[in-house]
Amino acid sequence: MNNDFLERLIEVRKFFGLSGYSFAKKLNIPQPTYLRYETGEQKPSGRLIKALVMQCRVNAYWLYSGQGNMFYNPEANSGVRQNDITIEEKLSGFGKRLSKLQAQHNFLDREMATLLCVTERQYISLVAASKMPDLEILNRIKQNFKVSVDYLLYGD
Repeated sequence: MNNDFLERLIEVRKFFGLSGYSFAKKLNIPQPTYLRYETGEQKPSGRLIKALVMQCRVNAYWLYSGQGNMFYNPEANSGVRQNDITIEEKLSGFGKRLSKLQAQHNFLDREMATLLCVTERQYISLVAASKMPDLEILNRIKQNFKVSVDYLLYGD
């Protein structure tokens, strides 16, 4: 597991001044699961990333790369308040954006699955938005395509 990611995860928890137990509760993730994330025993899941974005407004790009601001900044300087519905709607478009990348390169589902090191069934779940990508999948997309994590997750 990437130690930089783990350090950023702990940094977010400490920003809120919460214990691992309290932070797990805030994210609606079982405490043992959260602690395995924080210690690197378990790979970060799409559920964890989504919870950090939805519950804490963490900027997924910062979480992934360490670049940019810790927290998601909706339409810089617009003054518009970000709400959970907006984020949820943006996240729900992930599958469409992934499908668009596939179409741009004229890849079959199985070819995309191979690039992302997932089964074809898992890839179809990503495109159908019935499964959110985890950090490993986002990393593989970035390795194979010139695209930002913000675009993948939010369309920005």
